Amino acid sequence: MKNLSIIIGTVAFLLLCGLAGRYISDHWLFFTFASFQIQGAAVAAGLAALAWLLHRNVVASLLVIAALAIGAHGYVMLGDFRHATPAPPPNWPTDLKLMSFNIRGDNSFENGGSIADAMIASGADVVMIQESAPLGPHIERIKQTYPYRLGCGAQTITCDQSLWSKTPLAAGEVKTASPIYRDRLLLAAIEIGGKRINFANVHTTKPYFDNLHAIELKRIGEEMTDFASRNPGPFVVAGDYNASILTPDIRRFVTQMKLMTAPHEPSTWPVEAPTVGMAIDHVFVSDPLRFKSLNKVPETMGSNHFGLVAEIWYQDLTITYPPD
Repeated sequence: MKNLSIIIGTVAFLLLCGLAGRYISDHWLFFTFASFQIQGAAVAAGLAALAWLLHRNVVASLLVIAALAIGAHGYVMLGDFRHATPAPPPNWPTDLKLMSFNIRGDNSFENGGSIADAMIASGADVVMIQESAPLGPHIERIKQTYPYRLGCGAQTITCDQSLWSKTPLAAGEVKTASPIYRDRLLLAAIEIGGKRINFANVHTTKPYFDNLHAIELKRIGEEMTDFASRNPGPFVVAGDYNASILTPDIRRFVTQMKLMTAPHEPSTWPVEAPTVGMAIDHVFVSDPLRFKSLNKVPETMGSNHFGLVAEIWYQDLTITYPPD
């Protein structure tokens, strides 16, 4: 039993080393572990507890404590960027509805039709799609509801990233932030309800591809800053980041761009295990925008991600809520 306890405890220790690496290094290797900080800490705590049950000793006890501490810190960090109260009253009107969805580029065209139907039925003012190829045969039908777009032939030769709007784009730009993939940053300024709002549709590489994830986020921030200098207005930033809000480079990006998350981010991956998954697809907003709600699209329609639908409120900072 003692030897088995040592083996299990060693596995727990190595897992904790991977999870704790973020506290001592910015190396990209630890960014992958960062996304799994809460789930990984739970596994490490379970392994350490099993090791302690097999052979009660101080080391196993310390491993349990360390795992619980790392997991608890991850849970606390989830709330670091939630927008401040007050929230709008429940009956307060929604100023903007947004849909964001990585539909999976090798998804079937039959599923592309279902996704097109879901876009049209969503009631969203703006739809941001990543890996848009399955929508190719359905563009003309989508255009009847969303006549204005970037991507899928609009300023691009690709049908990868796409942004669809019911109202005209006051400005629209297609950028390449990645050394690997082209045209995966779409920037648009759209006037909705008399208010001009900037949008960024983002799709980054996975964080374990060397330091490309951090490079892309840095470039995205620079492009957003440049775009905002010519198009003043708050930002809605959505897309597939392939990493959770716990990842250090995403936290740096959100901090530098002064963005906020919803009070709760739904898990979007893996779709096979949503209860233990993580939010790697995000919707962020900047002042004075606030979330009324952020929910998953109920069906994946062949994608390996859940989509997101956000209802967003434009807070008037000159008055208090709810109004007297």
